[in-house]
Amino acid sequence: MSFSHEVKRELAALVPQAAHCRQAQLSGLLFGAGTFEISAGGHYAVRLSFSLPAVARHALALLRPYHVGAQVRTVSGGPVGRRYEVVLDDREAGLQVLNETGVLSDALRLQLRAPSRLLQRRCCVVAFVRGMFLGCGSISAPSSPVHLEFTLEDRDLAEQLVRLLERLDLRFSVAARARNIACYTKGSETANALLAVLGAHDAALRREEHAVLGGVRERANRLANCDQANARRAATAGERQAAAARRLMADPSWAGLPPSVKEVAELRLRYPFLSLQELGGRVRPPLGKSALNHRLRRLMAAAEELDA
Repeated sequence: MSFSHEVKRELAALVPQAAHCRQAQLSGLLFGAGTFEISAGGHYAVRLSFSLPAVARHALALLRPYHVGAQVRTVSGGPVGRRYEVVLDDREAGLQVLNETGVLSDALRLQLRAPSRLLQRRCCVVAFVRGMFLGCGSISAPSSPVHLEFTLEDRDLAEQLVRLLERLDLRFSVAARARNIACYTKGSETANALLAVLGAHDAALRREEHAVLGGVRERANRLANCDQANARRAATAGERQAAAARRLMADPSWAGLPPSVKEVAELRLRYPFLSLQELGGRVRPPLGKSALNHRLRRLMAAAEELDA
């Protein structure tokens, strides 16, 4: 199951207690997932199409107080796979619910924007956006780059949704595509905040946990890479110092070197792979990194003089 489906399953379990919020959430579902169809005889129907049966059941729960005779059907095949559809016809009860949720005006004309009367309260804005996400929302998995989107058919509705999200202190953008309009964000904080506002707390927690684990993993990788780079530099330096020691030992100038330099030269030749700290522990008495490094620089300088 995709992460979007997990979020929708969590949101589908949330039926607002207040009647005005239930109405706003149903309106969001209708605007987000509804298709207006007109038959040859002048009759029409509104079809709600969902990818999850839980969301279809949620739509039926919101419709139940209106006593609407909705038809439920399963449609299989096509590029989107199995869909679950709730169909409302143009009988009186259906007309009433479409008018009360703002899909039809008082003159029974189709409206492409939700009416402001449904969205006066902040709780109703949250409910409307929740319904919209259930109807046309999607979000990338926590392991992928952040992309949360509402996919809509009408630009005016997309721009209205952006303004509603701004009322919730959430910044979204609108982009026109070949077949639809996207209201989207690629911000991790914005996506997490929206999930929390809508009530998908488990999903928001999963995203935050993944972000924390990802940060820890990234830091561990950086430290590991840094350690590997330091080890490579130390090994390269050790090989150069061992090569310098071999050249000096084969040269008459070896006899004139101070005993302290000879000691570290012999140790480096024997242990070219040790770090400065480990090599300093082999000296008697042990040397710190600074003192050992000083002797090794004298060793390298003496080897360079052979080439002068």
